[in-house]
Amino acid sequence: MGGSIIEAKRNIYVLAIYGFLRGVGSSVFNTLFPLYLVYLGYQLSNIGELATTANLLIIFIIPFLGILSDTYGRKPFIILTGAAMSIGLLIVGLTPQYIFLLMAYTLMRFSFRGGQPVRGALLAESVSHEMLGAAVGLVTSMFFLARVFAPSLAGYLADTTGYKTTFLLGALIVFIGVSTFTIYGVETHTKKKGKISISRILSDLKPRRNFTWLYISSLTDRIGWSLWFPLLNAYIGKGFGLSATQVGLLNSLMFSVNMFTQYLFGRWIDRVGYMKGLIASETAAALAAASLSITGNINFLVSGMMLSGLSVSIWIPSYNKAVSLNSEEDYRAVEFSKLNMFRSLAAIPAPYIGGYLYDYIDPRLPFTLSCLMFIITTIIFYIVWRKRSVIKLVDTVRIS
Repeated sequence: MGGSIIEAKRNIYVLAIYGFLRGVGSSVFNTLFPLYLVYLGYQLSNIGELATTANLLIIFIIPFLGILSDTYGRKPFIILTGAAMSIGLLIVGLTPQYIFLLMAYTLMRFSFRGGQPVRGALLAESVSHEMLGAAVGLVTSMFFLARVFAPSLAGYLADTTGYKTTFLLGALIVFIGVSTFTIYGVETHTKKKGKISISRILSDLKPRRNFTWLYISSLTDRIGWSLWFPLLNAYIGKGFGLSATQVGLLNSLMFSVNMFTQYLFGRWIDRVGYMKGLIASETAAALAAASLSITGNINFLVSGMMLSGLSVSIWIPSYNKAVSLNSEEDYRAVEFSKLNMFRSLAAIPAPYIGGYLYDYIDPRLPFTLSCLMFIITTIIFYIVWRKRSVIKLVDTVRIS
């Protein structure tokens, strides 16, 4: 480990502060970007096209970022992905041209997909495995705390001062967060000796057999979310005729659920295990998609938003613990990255398909198909959980 145990624990609090400021910037972008595109005259299928293209551009970069992090350390790449978010917000605030909007969206996806595995590895190396769920819950609670008030404030600022000004403010806030982590963050990973070779890259990128179930479920889960989540705010604004402020309030409601339940679910996962958490998360996601498929009813819309927040709250500690406990420290970031590559692969066609179905066939179809994908993922998790329970029972009988 690069830093001492006491120093490493400081990362929990530094990442919490950084996560809060990153959460503000993420809220500004995720809340306003779809609405801004509708304001510029784009259809939901165009928004899906942007998301699809952005995911295609970053899909093969993410695993290499994990390899580099496992070789040279966690801190430089957390800084890099944070800077990407700040620059993405800056670009949207400066120009409305399509090519730059695509560039900004790509940087934001790179920041999310690339930063997630490196931050997960840093956290896993900063605390004991027995406390990892609680640590993840604490750090992500601060991220979602920002996403409680920031969407509403972003919507209000967009309605009063304009979209561009709000994007620029978000870029500044994220830059402050990156600077804070740069100064106070502690490296936890010792640099590997030797150079990165082709043979080593191929070895690191080789799928691990014990991750097969998670590779497959990551694909089905991400297809389920990607069919509608990148389009959600545009769907709400266009389908229900709500203003940016009202859409922001609904996002704040969703992330309030995240904030108030994240730490509690983190501790719950530490007690019951990550498999039960993954099953619960997918069940909530299926119910969320089913609720959102009922168009024109504000009560089901609110229920769907809250269930979405609940699903994410359970997923984050469960997923992080699943990857951390099934991977070695020297390959932890690359395992996170490979899984994110699979998730990005699933997200390439899904947003465009979802937007096309919404615009040209039936607005309910993206949510209906999504619900089906979540049910399939739940079944996968249940089968793995039951199989492991049987193996554990047999081993216990043999020992006794």
